[in-house]
Amino acid sequence: MAEVVKRSGDEMTVEVRLRLSGSLLEMEEAILQATNAVGRCATEAALMRFDTDGSPIRIGETKLTARERNTKQYQTPYGALQVERYVCQSSRGGRVYCPLEHQARIVRGATPRFASQLSHKYSQLNVRAVQRDLAQNHGRTVATSYIQNVADWVGSIATTKEETSEYALPPLDAPLPPW
Repeated sequence: MAEVVKRSGDEMTVEVRLRLSGSLLEMEEAILQATNAVGRCATEAALMRFDTDGSPIRIGETKLTARERNTKQYQTPYGALQVERYVCQSSRGGRVYCPLEHQARIVRGATPRFASQLSHKYSQLNVRAVQRDLAQNHGRTVATSYIQNVADWVGSIATTKEETSEYALPPLDAPLPPW
């Protein structure tokens, strides 16, 4: 349905094919599916820009080497993607580090835009309404538990940033009344 036909530096050309037949509603559904296919195609290319080439990397004093290149599913506004990316680990073992996820700021398997969409919708609607909205308006089927997990994680990130943020209060024109 959608495929990359040309790459040049920071640009790519994507070709899309869709059938316009049936009712207008059916054609609009085909257009939504094609649009999502283009989005997945472009997002996959964008994600790969955040992966390493497999060379050893350093995080602080620890040297990490590419353990393997494996497939992971990421959730995007346009649908799920299967992406092959490097994971790294120190020679002593321990926690596995994924440079792509760290550098692209993946949130619980969701791209930043999709995580933002989920948390925004969930702040306005209950989880079932978010699930219905995603299915009806975006062609996305997402589990309610996933919506809750991503939105909670985004909330915890915001809370952490708020706790470490410092800002100056504006001067008051008059003293506040005693309570």
